[in-house]
Order: sequence, then C-alpha cells, then structure tokens
Amino acid sequence: MSKIRVMDAHLANMIAAGEVVERPSGILKELIENALDANSTIIEIHIEEGGMKHLSVIDNGDGMDATDLVNAFKRHSTSKIFSELDLNQINSFGFRGEALPSIASVSTVMIQTNDGKDGHEILVDNGQQKRLTVFARNKGTTVIVENLFLKVPARLKYIKNTRYETSIISDIINKFAIAHPDVSFRLIDEEKELFRSYGDGNIDNVFYQVFGSSVASNAMKIKERDYDFEIEGVFAQPEHTRAARHFIWLYINDRMIRHSVISNAIIEGFRRHIPNDRFPIGVLKINVDPQLVDVNVHPSKWEIRLSKDRELVALILNSLEDKLTHKTRIPKVKILDEQASMMDELLKEPVLEKTESIIIEKPVSLVEVTKSDEIPFEEKVQDESIFIDNTFKSEPVLEETKESHQKEAIYIEEEIQATEAIESSIIEPLTVLSQMSGKYVLAKGETGLYIIDQHAAMERVRYEYYQDKLLNKQVDSQLLLMPLIFDGRSSLVHREDTVKDAFKMFQMDLDVFDESSFILREVPLWIKEKELLEFVNKTLDYLETHRTIREEDFRSDTLATLACHSSVRFNAYMSQLEMETLVSQLRAARQPLHCPHGRPTLMVIEEKDILKRFMR
Repeated sequence: MSKIRVMDAHLANMIAAGEVVERPSGILKELIENALDANSTIIEIHIEEGGMKHLSVIDNGDGMDATDLVNAFKRHSTSKIFSELDLNQINSFGFRGEALPSIASVSTVMIQTNDGKDGHEILVDNGQQKRLTVFARNKGTTVIVENLFLKVPARLKYIKNTRYETSIISDIINKFAIAHPDVSFRLIDEEKELFRSYGDGNIDNVFYQVFGSSVASNAMKIKERDYDFEIEGVFAQPEHTRAARHFIWLYINDRMIRHSVISNAIIEGFRRHIPNDRFPIGVLKINVDPQLVDVNVHPSKWEIRLSKDRELVALILNSLEDKLTHKTRIPKVKILDEQASMMDELLKEPVLEKTESIIIEKPVSLVEVTKSDEIPFEEKVQDESIFIDNTFKSEPVLEETKESHQKEAIYIEEEIQATEAIESSIIEPLTVLSQMSGKYVLAKGETGLYIIDQHAAMERVRYEYYQDKLLNKQVDSQLLLMPLIFDGRSSLVHREDTVKDAFKMFQMDLDVFDESSFILREVPLWIKEKELLEFVNKTLDYLETHRTIREEDFRSDTLATLACHSSVRFNAYMSQLEMETLVSQLRAARQPLHCPHGRPTLMVIEEKDILKRFMR
C-alpha cells in the first residue's frame, strides 16, 4: 500500500500558515502590503484584544471584481508575478500567493471590495468558503480577520498577552508609516486611536510622531548615491541612543527588512560618536535595482539577500561619517588646552571669577564657574557628582576664599573618616598627588604609586550610594515644578503595569500620559534633577528590550547605568578637594576594586618596581 499521499489543499494551507501567520502582527503586515500594492493612499486598521478577536484593514485601493475575489483565496494565486523573469525583478510587496489562503485557514476572513464598478463580499471560515454576495461600498477593500487560531489551540499557547500583541502591531504600523510618508495610516484599538499619520509625504513629520519631539529635534538627514545604490536616512543626534539595535529601521525599495550587515554598518558609522554599549536611533531607506535583491528567502519576507553589499556598506559609512563629523565633532585638543589653562589659573586665584561655561567634550563634561554669591561651593563641586553623600542637603553660602575651601575640606574629610568603612578598607590610606590627562587620579601610599580611574571609581561610589538609598524605604519625595513627559514610547504604553511596577522599585510613580507617552510628577530626594531624564530614559530603554525582567538583574543593571551616567567623565578636570573626596569615598566603598560593570577602579605600581626601573 502506498504510504505517500498528496495532502489536501486545506491541510497544506494550514502548514503554510505556520510560516506566515505566527501572530496578529504577521497577518497585519501581509494585509497592509496587499493594500499598498493596490495603490492605496489611506489605510485604516482596527483591532480588538491585540488582533486575536478582531483585526480589519480598510483601504481606498484598486479593489477586486468577483472573480479575483474568489481566486485570491486559492494558494499560489497572485497578480504580482507571472514568469521566472518577474521573479528576478520583484517590484511589489506581495508575490508568493500564500498569505491570504494561509490566514483564512486558521481564522474567519471576510472581504468587502469594490473595483470602481461593482462591489462584492466573501466569507471564508477556516478555509471553507461560506458565501459570496453583492455588497455596496466605495472603491477599495476591507479585510476582516476574526477568531484567529480558534480551531488551532496549539498556536494559542505561543501568543502572549493582548497588550504585548498590540505593542507589536503598533510597532509595525510605525514602520509602515515611516516607509510610506505619502500614505495616511490610522490605528484604532477598540475605538481608541493609537496612531495616525497624515500622508503628506514629509518623513520628518512621521519621524516626529513615531519617536517623539526630543529624539526628532535637530535630526540628521543623509542622502547619497553611487552607481548601484541610493540611500536616504533620518537619524537622531548622537546624544539620543537606545540600549539595543531595535530602533535602527531598514528598508529596501520601501520594503521593511532585517539585515545584520547593514545594521552593523550604521552602528559602526556612529561608533566614535556614541558609547560602546549604546545604539543609534534612525531610519535608512535604500533604493536599488530589484535584480540586485532577492526577497524570496522566507515567506515572512523580512530576510533578503543582497548583491554588492560591500559597496553599500562603504556608502553608508562614508555618508554617516561625513554628516556626524560635520555636525557633532568638537576640536578636542584646542578645547582641552583651553580648559587646562583655565583650571590652572583658577586654582592659583583665591577667589573664583565669573566666566563662561566651558564644554570639554559633549556630553562628557560641563564645568560652570560662577560668582560665590550665586551658588554655594558645595553645590559647585556636587555638579560633577563628587559629594554624593550630601546630594540634597541645603548648606549656607560660603565665602569663596582659601579659608572656606579648607573649612569645607575639613568638614567633608571628618565626616568620611568617621565611618567604620574607612577604618576597615582594603585600600591603604592614600595621599592624592595630581590628575593625569583628565582621566586618572594619581596618589601615593606605602605600597607605591596608585593610578585611579576617576570614572570607574565614581561609578562604584555612586552605585553603592543608590543601593543604600533604595534600601531606605522611608525616603522623602518631592513634586517636580514641571512634570516630565517621556514620549515616543508607544511600545511600552500597552505594558503599563510592568512599567509602573518597575519604577516602583526606584520609589517613582510613572503614569501613562497618552497613547505614546509617560508622565512623571514626583521623584525621591536621592536622585538629582539633572540625572532624572537620563535615568528614566535608560530604564525605559531596558524595559523596551526585555519583555520579561528578573528583579535583581533589572535593579542592578539600571543602577549601574545611572551610576555610570552620573559620574565624572574622562577629560573632566577635578580640583584637589574633589580628588581627595573621591579617593576617600572609594576607600569607604564595600567593593572598591571594581566598578559595577567589572572594570578595575585602580592599579598600583609598587615602589620596588619603580626603583628597579631607575636602576636604584
């Protein structure tokens, strides 16, 4: 008896659906691509329960007649390609003829369409056509998908909560809107509008809507071409970054794709302008001859194969480097020399004279020197995050003289030396000598010469400071004079409970402001206002890239990031008092030898080795 049999069409469609229909967002992507292929300029999407209960796409495209409407549900039926030659130069988004029959095999699908002459409606329930009737509507097509996976329960266990599915759908719509600024998109979740673009053809407007005002402000635009490729992109300034590469959006011939080589090229282009653990935010659209691109790699059509990718990488790198260099590079040598001489002059003078703010290396350091009757001396030093134990203490204004400097130093030193941590420190008492290159503090001890990484050392101090504050559950809070709004976070709004619980760990109450924003009205006293924006954004970044969080890891990673960004940077010059305070606080730390990220905070060159090198 023969064992091999041809499976029936319905079973084949259900198997094919496994590659195309993984979740509601996959269905939505296929339906929107069909609408775009039909020359639609207005596309409206309605969803309920994350698209599982109901998902509909309404367009004003070309529509279909009755014959095409029936054929659309037949596997491998398509209006996009007809020969092998067409397969080598695909200009449409859809071409495989598998999406609609696959969707209909695991759900109930109703299509209402009008080709400008007649209107019809068809109903297909889990692969079985139920009816085909005349239907009145304007030119265009409405596709309604309901009860997804109702008869395929094995699939349901891989679907997460509806808010998560809604966030993925929102992300897909954002990507489509960026790729097609000339098309109006509208997303409605159970009668609530989550997103709308106006189809005015201006990509800047869509970029603003998707990423928010702070990221979109002064965004950089690139536009270059060579013999094979034309690239056009919009990127946020290097000061705006994310913790993962998910916000690098790529398109080839307006088709959204994933391509590691192109993503790495963009990251490499930004590498000298952003921290190593951060990633840029931006959109890159590539236009190329379709014969150089193979989009027939996977049914989902996210993956492609690209010819001449080396030439494309070179074009991207050169374009980004030219733009970033022109817009963001500061002459470091000149500014550093100016800063060094300025600090030398200030240290020689008993009274600090008023001068302009000096930027050493944006965003590395901002040193402001003001008159003594404007800001207390302690606050000036704390502006570089040195006196962390006195962050919110209100001290009387001190006269800026050598005597007041000495009094302040004695007050701080006595407070620190009173702790048992200093007495039991594994680091011997040190005498600060100087600072080297604005990066390292040089100190001497009985053992020899110590070289202290000022940034790593302060990271450790700040990290333990924040740990201690979090352990104290009775910390007072203060209302912000101007509440802070964090926009461009539509993917997190639907995870409101997770976000609120995460911020409660840090004694903050973050509320949803609208469909893409959060608002913060009150903060604990242990965090400075200048650190607040960075802290909240980094925490939101973490939540965007981690769908599930382990409380201990989340708190540790977030505090380490906050400690890093609130610490003194390389190329930031410190006074003698600041260096002495930092060394004392490092000696008092519970784990003083490494920063929270595992880098060493200091090293020592023993005196015997120095003598040996000088042949003594």
